[in-house]
Amino acid sequence: MARRIIVATPRRGLDIDVSANMINQQFQPETLTHPTPFNVEDFFEFDLERLSGVKPDYRELPYGIHGITDSDKMICVISSELMEDRSQIKFARSTIAHEIGHVLTHVPEFRKKKAILRSIHDNDHMSLRLHREEDVPIYKNPEWQAWRYAGALLMPEPVFRAAVSNGADEWELAELFQVNRPFVKARARALKIDIS
Repeated sequence: MARRIIVATPRRGLDIDVSANMINQQFQPETLTHPTPFNVEDFFEFDLERLSGVKPDYRELPYGIHGITDSDKMICVISSELMEDRSQIKFARSTIAHEIGHVLTHVPEFRKKKAILRSIHDNDHMSLRLHREEDVPIYKNPEWQAWRYAGALLMPEPVFRAAVSNGADEWELAELFQVNRPFVKARARALKIDIS
């Protein structure tokens, strides 16, 4: 069954990176100067709600769902099972960063769109139209945007490039940034950096 998503405002990867790097600069600036894992768990638990109005939480989620962000209820939930599995901490970090991307990028946008729909249609039950994901251009896909945001937050481009220039391979990059190797590979592809 095809996944259905809400179309987001078009965004370039570079613009998403700049937005994420503003969070790095404000909350952990050393991540922009040398390979340091961004403390995404602390940001999620202690800073996200103050910054966005979205309440962070950990709960049991349905199988295969690792995180959700609900712009109506103003809540962001990460799977408690994922967080309790210490062997999955690197994946958990990228999941948290992905949901932070949704909170900071899409919650304000989607709430505004819904408010406009309500004012036009004078109907409290208006919902945003869902589209088949394969029909949505990547630059309008909120999932792609949130993953791009997560990559930029956890592996800022200048530091990532410098580490690769200094000879770090995908295994070393995964350790430096405390993310899993597939996420390192995705970030390298996004930045058009060869790490093979």
